[in-house]
Formats: sequence, structure tokens, C-alpha cells
Amino acid sequence: MNERKIIWIGRFRGYSGFAVASREYFLVTKQYFNNLYLASLEVLEDADPLKQYSISLPIEDSALKIVNHLPITEPDAEVYFSVFEYDRIPDTWIDIFNRSKLIMTQSNFCKNIFSKFIDEPLKIHVIPYILPNNFFPEGKKIRYFPENIFIFGSVFEWVARKVPERMIQAFVEEFKINEPVRLILKTSHPEGKDIKKILREITNDSRIILLDQQIKDIAEFYRGLDAYISCTAGEGFGQTLFEAMSCGIPTIGSNHSGNLDFMNNDNSFLVDVHDWSLIPNSEFRWKLPKISSIREKMRYLFENKNSDLVRSKVKNAIKTISTFKREEIGLKIAKLIKKIL
Repeated sequence: MNERKIIWIGRFRGYSGFAVASREYFLVTKQYFNNLYLASLEVLEDADPLKQYSISLPIEDSALKIVNHLPITEPDAEVYFSVFEYDRIPDTWIDIFNRSKLIMTQSNFCKNIFSKFIDEPLKIHVIPYILPNNFFPEGKKIRYFPENIFIFGSVFEWVARKVPERMIQAFVEEFKINEPVRLILKTSHPEGKDIKKILREITNDSRIILLDQQIKDIAEFYRGLDAYISCTAGEGFGQTLFEAMSCGIPTIGSNHSGNLDFMNNDNSFLVDVHDWSLIPNSEFRWKLPKISSIREKMRYLFENKNSDLVRSKVKNAIKTISTFKREEIGLKIAKLIKKIL
């Protein structure tokens, strides 16, 4: 009898959060299945180590399909691994999820949102983000300014949900021009728009630095910061927050959504958020971070870099992140899949 193929469908190319996560989920699951392959929605380079496991589309009907992407990518699959950062899932997802056998998502926030709209919430399981094998929290650091300059850093895709203009406004309003502080942004636009032009429309403050160069080791970048900040209107998990905390960097994030699976007042600096509000030109709602609270957290870290409170939170953060074990996450995924084979 031929063994049923398992096909993991998603985006695996590049260094975006979704691609990195998809690669790691596949790799930690592959060790449990000789019949697990991937179908990339992008062309993998020949030198990519995952190329050896890749199969071409279309996928045979008998295969177990795991869609690690938007459910509408493959609406007849049995398994979905998706996130959504707002107050409800799209209508087009509901029937697809109801027909599925298993739903995986990265946080309890997503699980709770999904559960409100499907018939069988018990088939939803939380699978948190996994630090890549080549991500090393300890080691060298890239320092862009002398030690007497306090550096805030942020890594993100320039999309509406990340509300970068709020972080920028808070920084500009809070710090006087003569204070030794900088905000470094490692960002890109999904549509290739000119980030420099977008930033100029917000502010001409020269203390805000756009980092254009490629970074081979993002952990080195985190380690060179004095504080990390990513205050968004919603996260499925909060990958960069998780990574920065693992590197021992004091971290500021919104007191809302998926990042609360690993962030709390004992290990990070949580920014207050507004109540649910309608996203412009949308049927969905989000929770915007309060600019006054961002200013407060940035000011505190700037003035208390070496305080006992900051040291305590960093220590607790490293301890928290260490509980998210790669082997346990891979085993959990494998057990869930075996139940429905």
C-alpha cells in the first residue's frame, strides 16, 4: 500500500516573517515523516536546502494538504496554518475552516478570534513561532552609533497594521533635538514603494535612520540596540518582538493580540492601546497603540537603561523565551497531523 503524501504548501523563499516561520515549521515536522514534501508558492533557488523536498504543482488529490498561508490559497485542503490580526476572520475563510480537519495558528489571540466563527473550535491548536536554527541570541553585535547614543530599533514591513507613523510621532514629540538618541528602522514596503519618500512626508527628523543595507544576521542587529520597539495595531504572534527579547534587549510592544502569549509586565514594556476601532475602508477592527504610552515607555528606557527594573525584565524575558522549545513544537505538529492521516 502506498503511503499517503503530506504536502506543506506556503511561501518559503526569502526572509519575511511568514517565509521564515514556514521553513522552520516544515523542518521541525519533516523529521517525523518520510512522506512529507513542500509545494512552494514561489520558485525556490537551486541552492536552497529545501529544494530537495519540493514537488511541483498541481498536487495529487490523494495527498494531505497543509496550507501554511491564506486559506483561500487551497480551499479544499484538510489542514490550515494561518493567522489573522483583527477582530474577525474574512467571510471567505469561514466555510473553508468548517470543512477542514485541523487548524493551526500562532497564538491564543488568533485561536480565540477563529473560534468565534467556526463550528468546531476544538480543532484549532496554537503552534507558536520557532526561532530559526541559524538564529543565535548571543554573540557579536552591530553597533551603528557610539555607546553614549541611545539606540531604539524596529524591524517591520511598512504596512498599515504596523502603524509606524505612531512610533515615529512618539519619538519626535518625546525627545528634544539635542538629546543623544536615535531611532533605526529596518523596513521595506510590500509594493516596493519608496520608504524614504514616505518617511519625509511624516517627518524630516534626521535622528530617524532608515537602514538600507542587507543584514545577514538579524540577531547581530538586535544585539546592537539599547531597546527594541514594535507597537502595532495587532499581531498574529509578534516574531521580531520574540527575537529581540531572546537577545536580551529591553522590548516595547502593544498590550494587545498575539504577542501577549510571551510578553507581560514582568518581562517587557507594554504600551496601552485604544478600544477596538474600525480600520479605514474596511469591515475589520483593530486596537491602535496610544502615542502617549509609547512616549512614556521610550522615555523610561532612555533614562533608566541600567536600572534594576530593566535588568529584571530582560532576565525574565530570556527565561520566558527559553520555554518555547523547538523540539516540543515540532512534536506537537507531528502528533496533530498523525491524528488525521
